[in-house]
Amino acid sequence: MKTRLQRRAKSGFTLVELLVVISIIIVLAAMSFGAAQMAMNKARKTQALADISAIEQSIERFFSEYSRFPNISSQSDEVQTTGEAGVELLTILLGKEETGTSMQNPRQIPFLSGIKEGKRNRGGIIYGQGGSSASIEGLYDPWGNPYVILMDDDYDDEIRDPIKSGTIIRNRKVVVYTLGNDKQPGTNDDVKSW
Repeated sequence: MKTRLQRRAKSGFTLVELLVVISIIIVLAAMSFGAAQMAMNKARKTQALADISAIEQSIERFFSEYSRFPNISSQSDEVQTTGEAGVELLTILLGKEETGTSMQNPRQIPFLSGIKEGKRNRGGIIYGQGGSSASIEGLYDPWGNPYVILMDDDYDDEIRDPIKSGTIIRNRKVVVYTLGNDKQPGTNDDVKSW
């Protein structure tokens, strides 16, 4: 009688099986990374829109209270939320002007609220040393860019569209926008109030 030798099956994975599993893991990781990036970008746009709305509403409340816009020393009709003019505007809207006869917000009403304190020029109001009691350095969008503000200084309810050349935005006292991550006008990541 002949006896057959039976081979025992080896336990474990073959090289091909391991490569297939690794490939599947890589594909799934790439897909989840893309989805995470999309979710983060959507969250940034939502935060930027909330900030833009808060800025616009604060200027409109200032206008309702004092029947004029804040008078700031700007070189153009656009004011960025950084630099001398932007810091001056934020100081007025936050009700943090130094007490004196030249105050534009003499009641020191904090018109601008609902914007968080940011860190390292990323998403929020940046204060100097000492936190919110210190001097303001600027207000930045979630991508680290300043917001841009245009006010209807001639009170005709018309503002030139800063993104689409030759277009007029009607029935607005103020418009606020940011160009988003790519810093290019007219792209999908622009966030604007109109």
